[in-house]
Amino acid sequence: MDLLISDLLDYIEEQHAATNYERDPVKLAEAWGIRYEVGPRYLARSRDYDMRNDLICVTEEEYGSRHLFSVSHEFVHVLARRGGYIKLIRYYHASVPDMRKHIELIVNYGGGRLLMTAQDLYEATREFGDSPNVILRLMEVSGASEAAAMRRWSWQDIHEYRAAFTAQGNYIQDAVRCRARLPFKRGDRVPEIHIVHPDVNLVYLGDGRVMGTVV
Repeated sequence: MDLLISDLLDYIEEQHAATNYERDPVKLAEAWGIRYEVGPRYLARSRDYDMRNDLICVTEEEYGSRHLFSVSHEFVHVLARRGGYIKLIRYYHASVPDMRKHIELIVNYGGGRLLMTAQDLYEATREFGDSPNVILRLMEVSGASEAAAMRRWSWQDIHEYRAAFTAQGNYIQDAVRCRARLPFKRGDRVPEIHIVHPDVNLVYLGDGRVMGTVV
């Protein structure tokens, strides 16, 4: 993650803070002057020359974690274009092989920032430090998925070293890192993680699953 992406994430955080971290998507759309409609598919529309008609369309009125993240994702599409970041990404990241996929991935980072606010992260960290419980608390207060919460925690500061993972039995299910080195990756077989890697913070999730953090 480079400084341009970090700047975009800070911009999203600032825009959300200006609404006092509003969580209700309808109220958030109103605060940002974005039309909010329920339709057949998720989409965002924002035009440089006509921002008064910025629009997001969602498919659900009752939200689970997938729906909440999808709504946040569409909001970020609009904010990123309003802030001029889409043009900057296309220019400064011109060498990426698939620009569309690249932008979607960056917007996913931003969606995590909206769904799990800086305030949520601060309060969870104050209570749980750097243990995996901080990720579980983010999931609890925001409705975010496990994967999204792991990435929000790991990428909270691109200058700091963090990593998180989950394992089922002896196999790594998911792994994400920011600057930190993990001695394994998704799909690797790692028996007895707590013995082989005693520096890892582990929480047992039940059904043979564990979540770990590394700082």
